[in-house]
Parts: sequence; C-alpha cells; structure tokens
Amino acid sequence: MKNLYRFAVVATLAALLAACSSSPTQPDIADGAEPVLDENGQRVVSPNPYLAEPANVPADAQQAIARARDFFGQQQYQAAETELQQVVAQWPNLSGAWLNLSKVQLKLEQSEQAETSLRQAVAANDKNVYAWNSLGVLLRDQGKFEDARVAYESALTHWPDFAMAHRNLGILFDLYLHKPEQALHHYREARALEQAEDKVLAGWIVDLERRM
Repeated sequence: MKNLYRFAVVATLAALLAACSSSPTQPDIADGAEPVLDENGQRVVSPNPYLAEPANVPADAQQAIARARDFFGQQQYQAAETELQQVVAQWPNLSGAWLNLSKVQLKLEQSEQAETSLRQAVAANDKNVYAWNSLGVLLRDQGKFEDARVAYESALTHWPDFAMAHRNLGILFDLYLHKPEQALHHYREARALEQAEDKVLAGWIVDLERRM
C-alpha cells in the first residue's frame, strides 16, 4: 500500500504568478552541499528564487489571469485556456502564465500541449521551480524517466530546499530508476524541509532503510 501512495504524488497547483525572463539551463544537481542550520540545529530554508524576483506583470495581463483563475475554479477549462493563450501570445515572457496554461491543458487532456507550455515556462524564466517540477511529473508519467530526472534536478539546482522536488525525485529514483540510495537521500531531504510531519513520507523512509 505504501508504494501506491507514491503514484498519487503530483505537483501542487502553483498560484497564478508570472516572472521575468532569463536563460534556461538544465545542470545536474550536486548532492554534496551541506544544509544550513540555525543556532538550535534546525534547517534554515533558503528563499525560493522564483518568488523572490519582483513580478512585472502588465495590468491587462493581470486581469486576464484573474479571469482565467475564475474560469478554472468554475471548471470552465476551455474558457480558461482561451484567456491564457491570449496572455502568452501578447506577453510570451510571463513564465507563470505558461505554467498555468499547462495546468489547464492537463485538465483538457492535452498532454503534448502542456509539455510545450511547461518548456516555454522554463525558457521564459529558468528559476520557475514550479514549472520544472511539473515538467518532471509530466515526463515521468510519459515514461521519460531520465528527462524527468533532469527536470527535477533543474528545479533543485535553482532551489536546493524545494521539498516537493526532493519528494518527487525520490519517488523517481525509488520506483522507476531503482536507485534506493539516491531515493533515500531525497526522501530524507524532503522530510527535513517539510513544515509538517508527513507520516506517509516517514513510512517510505523506514521501508527503504529496511530494504538497504
């Protein structure tokens, strides 16, 4: 039963955000970086570089994104897609709009279009760790496991303290790439970074430790 829970882990729907453009990269993550601890020995989480950047979203784009958010909440996915397509056509450097377009396209079962949108999102701003993580989930579900690994590691290169990316990378190593040592490392990182205790994740760690 523990393994079944792992298939259900998906990227959390990011808030409708947008950010400035930058050059995309896909480097491997180095696992050797030491975590930063406070005076009490507690993990200090570094800022999310994507959210730390000041957003520069035109007023018209903000209004269209808000309409798309309302349509999404009402499950009017086609209308939400229309709004977001207009946004990215006029402002292609708004990474957050591309990310949210991919979410709508997945609801419409347009996986190829969603992948394209996610790649546009990271091309517009490679610090968009939510887009990298979502791309990793999508590629994993398509059976493109090495490409998924690169996507997750790209998220962690930009933000080493991204708990969800550690969790998803751990799942990839555990269930798909069959590399338990790497999986355990990322499960432990996710546990250290998550604010609330996650009994499911703790169970995965115990399960792996017993098998190794």
